[in-house]
Formats: sequence, structure tokens, C-alpha cells
Amino acid sequence: MASIIISFTLLLAIHFVIPSTQAYFYYYTNCTGSSNYIINSPYQTNLNNLLNNLTSQAAQSESRFYYSTFGQAPNRVYGLYLCRGNTDSQYCSRCVNESHLNILKECPTQNWAVLWSENCTIRFSNVSIYQKLDVTHRIVGYNDVPTIPSNGIQAFLDERNKTMNDLAPLVSNSSMKYGNKTGDVTSSLKYYAMAQCTPDLTSDDCNQCLSNGISQLQTRIGTWVLLPSCNVRFDLTVMNETATTIHEGKRKNTAKVIIAIVIPVVVISAVILALGICYKIKKAKKYNTLHARSASQDFAMIESLQYDVATLQLATNNFSDENKVGEGGFGGVYKGIMPDGQEIAVKRLSKGSYQGEEEFKNEVLLVAKLQHRNLVRLLGFCLTGEEMILVYEYVANKSLDYFLFDTERQGLLDWGTRYNIIGGIARGMLYLHQDSRLKIIHRDLKASNVLLDEELNPKISDFGLARIFDVDQSQGNTNRIVGTYGYMSPEYAMQGQFSDKSDVYSFGVLVLEIITGKRRNSCFDDLGDADDLISHAWIKWREGNPLEFVDPIIRDSCSSDEVLRCMHVGLLCVQESMDVRPTMELPVLVLHSNAYTLPMPQEPVFVFRNIREINVVDSKSSGSVNNVTMSGVDPR
Repeated sequence: MASIIISFTLLLAIHFVIPSTQAYFYYYTNCTGSSNYIINSPYQTNLNNLLNNLTSQAAQSESRFYYSTFGQAPNRVYGLYLCRGNTDSQYCSRCVNESHLNILKECPTQNWAVLWSENCTIRFSNVSIYQKLDVTHRIVGYNDVPTIPSNGIQAFLDERNKTMNDLAPLVSNSSMKYGNKTGDVTSSLKYYAMAQCTPDLTSDDCNQCLSNGISQLQTRIGTWVLLPSCNVRFDLTVMNETATTIHEGKRKNTAKVIIAIVIPVVVISAVILALGICYKIKKAKKYNTLHARSASQDFAMIESLQYDVATLQLATNNFSDENKVGEGGFGGVYKGIMPDGQEIAVKRLSKGSYQGEEEFKNEVLLVAKLQHRNLVRLLGFCLTGEEMILVYEYVANKSLDYFLFDTERQGLLDWGTRYNIIGGIARGMLYLHQDSRLKIIHRDLKASNVLLDEELNPKISDFGLARIFDVDQSQGNTNRIVGTYGYMSPEYAMQGQFSDKSDVYSFGVLVLEIITGKRRNSCFDDLGDADDLISHAWIKWREGNPLEFVDPIIRDSCSSDEVLRCMHVGLLCVQESMDVRPTMELPVLVLHSNAYTLPMPQEPVFVFRNIREINVVDSKSSGSVNNVTMSGVDPR
């Protein structure tokens, strides 16, 4: 009891002595001991491209963490940014942009550097930093306020250490590796504890990093430890609108003033605490741990997304044909209107769908966790009896193919709109491959699976065939070839091998379709040079006449530089060898800057012609032998 009184008395005294200890701003860089790169070298070019990419992703993505690499060894650069978990996307983007500029000013020729600021951390290095615990470089900071009186140190440390040690395992075991905790001292005085790791760390590595940081917290009211892989902070916040922020080195209260204030405050506080101690003990501490989701919480999330079938029947007029807006490979899609007026898209899986109940729930949980402006948003699901239904946001303008391949409607897609659509699809795919918590291979990217909103912005849809990869997994194998021929990469169609490079191939085909306004399997015999889309694109490119490949409707009004850039990217993506195809990172960079020099594409030597019969043997095995027969397939 005595220690509690001392602790609260101490904090109350600090409340009167210190105008504020809220929102301390810090800004540190560390590149000590780094070797230097040569000015205007390939490494510097790759570093600038990397930092531009980090800044671009922070501006376009909702993700608080992003890791990227650029270039090839020995000039390859690795980098990442990490925004504080409760920072909104606007402040995250602003912080990363400012840090990009400042880290180059502070460490202009160093091979590695790290910059910490209030809202974000940014790092780059000439060696891989992904999933690598790093506690070798640290910053230990504290607020320049009076140190804790000796008779209150132990009570303060006990409270702080308990708070931080309780928080650490919650953060380590959460998906986003972030958490904070606040507690009331008085109605206007709170403590704030925060811990965060980069989400690529394992739980054990994160816990080790946080423990390292907690052990170095100073015996001060406000203190923080910043490490490359994590950071921790314990501070005292006074919720006072008239309070001002105290900065290190600015404090000018004399010892006499402090003593004159503290002594009567301590006496008064002791009386107040004697009357209110029972209330304080019983008062529950407020926890605000963000993104810490256990398996049971995942299940709760699933339950919270569930619709009953009667509600969906009412919304879609009992799945009437009048409400049907599309037909996919796994069932019909219906427009629905909820009782509150909200428009929804209801995808009713057919009875013959390959998915079982657990697979269906896993897919729901997967898609529900994906949040990106260029991905269609899942609202919920229904699973009852034989009914398996997905409920998505309603996207007003149907799918891309509805406009692109229709002679009357394709004129609505001018070049500016098409260029925006290509860029949006690229950003969405990059999010799936690199920026989301999970590495996801879509496996069925095509024009009919890209929806357009009211402003004709693209949203990737239909994740029924998507597969999750481990972060270090490069490819998978399947006996069950699913997807759409013509968009399939050669290695997937013929050998069952799929990877992010398979999606890249599909993206390349889609880009060429958007440029020319023709389907992948359109016949070009009347032009006398090719009989398929990819061959036609290659011939026009090789002849130096790429603009002849452009849809005649937009040929005279398009930007030739942008068309050349997109066609170049498309041909790089449809190269036969997956090893020479770029990742989705390259299209995103190239479409947002003309400062990149692209390699010349290799001739696309594989195409599908006259596919008349396909017999796919369904198997969930991951073996390398594929029971697939195809008649009339002419690779060349």
C-alpha cells in the first residue's frame, strides 16, 4: 500500500511541476561505421530507385510496413519503412517522404543507414535486412525533466517494468507486431506505453528485441529505446489543452521552485490518495493494444462477417435473374440492396464448387484481411447447409472486359483512363505479392476479374483460385491447372508451376489487351503479320512501329511516351522464361516515373493457339507430375 501511495503521489507531483510531457518529438539517424559508395555509381542509382519506391508505396498503400529491394548483386540495395501502428496513412506517407529526403542528407554516401522519427522508421542496407534481427545500433532517449526522487524510484520502476513486460508478449505474438497501453493516474494524467517490431520478425526475435529495448529504458518519466528491428517507449501524458510541450534542454525551473511546489503537493496528494485509493485500485486500466489478434480473435472476426441467407435472399430478390450481373467460374454474381440501402454484390458459389467448409472460411479470412484501394472489398459471407456465399462491395461499372472489348463502349476508355487502370492493377498486384501480411498469388488475373468503380478505377476481384505463399517461398506446384488459358504463363500451363512470376505474365497479357483493345485470343491474320496478340505486339515493337499496335479509337489522342512505356513493360512481363520476367515492383516504378531505363525484352516464343480440348484431373497434391492433356496446343 505504501508503495502505491508513493507512486501515485510522485506522479501527481510531476503533474503540477511539469506543464506537459506529451508528444515528444525525436529524430535520429545512424550510419556510423558504414562504408561509402561511389557517387553516381550503380549502387547510388539503385538506392535512389529504392527510396523512391518506398515513398511511392507509402503514398499509395494502406500498409504500415513495406520491404523492398532494387538492383542486382553486388550493387543490390535492401530497404524498408515501418510506420507507428496507430499512425494513419496520411501521416505515414508524409513521414516516409520526409525521412527519404533526410536520410540522404544525414548519410549522403553511406552503404547503410537507419532513421527514426516520431511516426516512422526508414532503413536501407547493402545486405539483406528482411527477417533479420538487428539490435546492434541503438538510440536511447529521454525527456529533459527532473529525475525521479530516490524514494519513489523503485515504485516507478516496478510499475513501468510490469507494464512493458506485459505488453511485450502481446506485441510479439500479434500479426502487426505493434501494441500500446495507457493507464489513468488522474483524470488529466495518463501514462503511455508503446512497443513495436518490424512485422517480418518471428515472435521469438521480436520478443528478444523488445526485451533488449526495455532493459535499456532510462529512469526518467519519459524514455524510449530505438533499435533497427524494434522500438519501445514509456511516457507520461498530461491531457491539458493549455499545456505546452517541454523539449530537451529547454527546462528552466529552478530547484527552489520545484521544492516549493512539490512539498505541499505531496502532502495534499497523500490526503487525496487516502480517500481515493480504493477507487484507484478497482479502476480498470485501459488497454489499447492494436492489431494483436489471436486465433480465437480470428474466429470472432469470421463470425462477425457472417450474413444469414434470408437477408441475402431478400436483398437479391431470391437470387433472381433480374438481379444477376455476372457469371463466374464458381457461380453467379447478383446485385443486392440491403435494408439500409447499401448496395452489395453477392457471389453465390455453385453446388459443385471444389471448396470445402474450412477452405471457404480460410478464403473469407484471407480476403477480409486484404485492404487496398485496388482490391475489391469483402463485406462478409454466408455458410449454411449447401450454401456458400460471398458478399462484396458493389462496384458500379462491372468489369473491364465489359468496356474494353465492346465496340460501342470501348470509346469510354480514353488513354488516360487506360493508363490509370494499368497503374492501379499493378499497385494491387504488388500489394498481394509484397505489401500485404501474406504473399498471395492470384492465379486468375484477367480483364473480367478487374472491376471498375464509378470513376473507372480498377479493383482486382475473384480470389477463388488464390494461393498463399510463405514469405520465403518462390514457387509452388499443382496437378490441378486452373485459370484461363491465354493468361496462363508457360510454366504453369505446361508444368503446373506457379509463382508471383505467373501473375506477372498474366499482367503483361492484360496490359497488351488494354493497349490494343483486343482479346488475347483475337485473330490478327487480316493484318498479315501474326495470328495472336503477343506475336502481333512483338512484331510491331521489333519493327519500330509500336503505335500501330494501339487501339485505333485512341491512337491519335494517346501519349506516345506512356504507350511505349506500357508496351515495353507488357513485353517484359510475357517473356517465356520466368527468371527474366520482372517482379510487379518494376511496373509500379516505371508507370510512376520516366527516369528508369528498362532492359530490352526477349522475343516471346510461347503462345497458345487453337485450344479445343482440355482435360484437367482434379488433385490437391503438390506433386510435380501433371495429369493434363491438351489438344491443338501449338507452342512456338
